[in-house]
Amino acid sequence: MNTEKEQRNVEYDTKNTFKIIDLLKNNIRGLTITEIADKLKLNRHTVTKILEKLLIEKRVNYEEKGAAKIFYYVGEGKFVGKIDQGKQDTLWIDIFKPYYADEEEIIRINQTKHDNLIRASSKYRSVGAIAIKKKSLVNLIRLLRDVAKEDLRLDI
Repeated sequence: MNTEKEQRNVEYDTKNTFKIIDLLKNNIRGLTITEIADKLKLNRHTVTKILEKLLIEKRVNYEEKGAAKIFYYVGEGKFVGKIDQGKQDTLWIDIFKPYYADEEEIIRINQTKHDNLIRASSKYRSVGAIAIKKKSLVNLIRLLRDVAKEDLRLDI
């Protein structure tokens, strides 16, 4: 029995990945790992690995409620670009069209840093993210322009 191959299959299990995404799309309030595993009759560890991958890909997110993490689908995203801030520090910019009709489009800026201690498939971990609603974007741009001109003495 090849355990390395089995672990890879679990981590990149697209059939179960689609099942998890579909389940989260249909549960507005989100679900815990245990609830997802029970509803789909999957091993909890398999669900955890798939959710870790989906978090890295920014296809799901979670909120902490006490000791539980409630996972939810974030909507369709479009990668815009990245800004390298150093050898191991990157900003990723995405536009998200929320899945639920009453939510507004956002631009998300996510910062990742390289971490040699992580044993997951990606050695990068998210260290912070902000989401800017479409209606607030002009104000953010004005603020950044003013800071660049006045405090950093950049000609913009």
